[in-house]
Amino acid sequence: MSALAWITFIICSVAVIIRYMTVGDSRFLIFAIPGLILLLLIPMALAWMSRRSYMQAAGEYSKKARFSKIAKITLGMTGNIVRVTGDVQKISFKWLNRPHFHVKDETGGIRVIMFTSPAQEIKAGDKVDVLGIVMKNIFARKTPVISAVSVTKVND
Repeated sequence: MSALAWITFIICSVAVIIRYMTVGDSRFLIFAIPGLILLLLIPMALAWMSRRSYMQAAGEYSKKARFSKIAKITLGMTGNIVRVTGDVQKISFKWLNRPHFHVKDETGGIRVIMFTSPAQEIKAGDKVDVLGIVMKNIFARKTPVISAVSVTKVND
């Protein structure tokens, strides 16, 4: 679950406790407790479904992917399925469960975006294998990014 989902759950839990302490109406808990449970279960279920679909996509994409050096990836390759290997320099937005990996190989660097957390714990400094589709970067339209379906550690 993302940090935002946990924060929402904590805020709602505190609100339920405060409401119960001030009013003392236990009938309120009949609806509040299942609501709090759903605040946990729904994000967990969505994360599980997302990971499952990404694993299926990785199986399909791996057959079509072309290995590429990062410097060779251009906007002209938008929509192409690629596989790159490099070192993770930095990770952004991990707390949102939408990590952006800044991956660099000997030829250059590229932003790798995932819309779910990877199956393995990835840290800065790890060597990774990235499988995904080349897209336009929404932050800098003149540079490509990879929308990854799989980011896995590579053992040297």
